[in-house]
Parts: sequence; structure tokens; C-alpha cells
Amino acid sequence: MRILVISDIHGNIDALRAIDEPRDALICLGDIVDYGPEPAACIELLKQQPDLLRVRGNHDNAVAFRVDCECGEAFRHLSVATREYMWQILGREHLDWIGKPATSLETEIDSGRIFAVHAAPSNHLFKYLRPSTPAAELEAEAAMADADIILTGHSHQPFVREYGARLLVNVGSVGQPRDGIPRAGYALIEDGKVELKRADYDVEKAVARTLALPLDDLVRDQLAYILRHAAEPPI
Repeated sequence: MRILVISDIHGNIDALRAIDEPRDALICLGDIVDYGPEPAACIELLKQQPDLLRVRGNHDNAVAFRVDCECGEAFRHLSVATREYMWQILGREHLDWIGKPATSLETEIDSGRIFAVHAAPSNHLFKYLRPSTPAAELEAEAAMADADIILTGHSHQPFVREYGARLLVNVGSVGQPRDGIPRAGYALIEDGKVELKRADYDVEKAVARTLALPLDDLVRDQLAYILRHAAEPPI
């Protein structure tokens, strides 16, 4: 069985469309909206996938329920600014859809058990797990889930760590990587093995969509910088 896992699309339809992998199932770890220019198109594309399993991300939660996203300080102002745009262009049906899933998912595949959350087993929506997170902390997170493969996103920084028979995986970000590699990130699971992958997409097309948004110039420029450089924008 071949599982495609995606996370943190953030309204980047160009990056989402670039991922073209044969699969038996699709798992989405949330954050379909905020930051990017085409949230409705991303939602509609995912809604068409009959094999989709998904959890709710912190930005989905914030847009759907009008609450704080509790994201990192470097990006909070961008989330706040783009969230107003989300509410302008997303209808009630879209908001209901992104707010509907639970914050965790458990499923069984032929190679074992999968536990999926947006952020971390200890905090499904808000805790950041990064490659730089201390090994003991990551191991403690892996121990909290009764599964062979634990899937996370949220930090936009992919990694795989093995703890005994368990794999702790951050699948990175489709639409807004923050690890210096401006390519759509995702993961494939097959025969109990996890492969982190990247897909090229037309970054400048996504930048052009972003720069056309009805937002402050600084917000647009910082969002464009993130897309181009896959890094925190300069202040």
C-alpha cells in the first residue's frame, strides 16, 4: 500500500497541483488555508479526492472558528493579515469543511499502524517539532502514540527519526517550506518505509498570485520572500 502524506498547503494551489504520485490513499495533516492566495481552489481540489483522510491544522482551526492560530511570532502578523482575506473569499461551506475533521487520526495499513496529527502527539495543534528539537524531546513525543509511524507537520521543516520500531515523521510543507528549499514537500509511505520528497513547481507563478492580493505591501513582500527563499522573511 502506497500512502501520500501532505501538510501545510496554505493556499498555494500551484504547489499542490505539482504533487503527482500514484497512491492508494492520501493523508492531509491540515493547514490548507492562511498565507496563500488560493485557499478555495485548494479546498475544492482536496474535496475531489475520494481517498482523502485528514486532520485539522491550527490555521484551519483559526479560520473556521475565528480564534487565534497561536503560530510563531515571526509569522503571526502574516497569518492575521491573510485571515481577514480568507473570511472574505471563503464561503460557509468551505469554512465548515476545514473545521470538520478531528485533530488526530489513527489508521491501519498493511505495514502497521499510523497516528497522524498536525503538530505533535502531546499538542495536536500548536507544538512545533523541528529537526533541531532535542532528541530526547522527539523520542518522548514518539512514545506518546501507540503506532508504528507517527505523522506530523506544522513546523514546515521535514525530518524522519527512528526510535526502536517507531518512526516519527515531519512531512514538511507543500505550500510554504521553511527549510531553505523552495519546492513542495511531502512524504510517501510504502512497505513500512517513509520517503521524504520534493516537487518542483512554478514558484514565480505563486509569487505573482500573492503579490496581487489586496494586502499591505509589506505583507505581500514578506509572503513572496517566504515562497522564493523557503525561509523566515527579514524584518
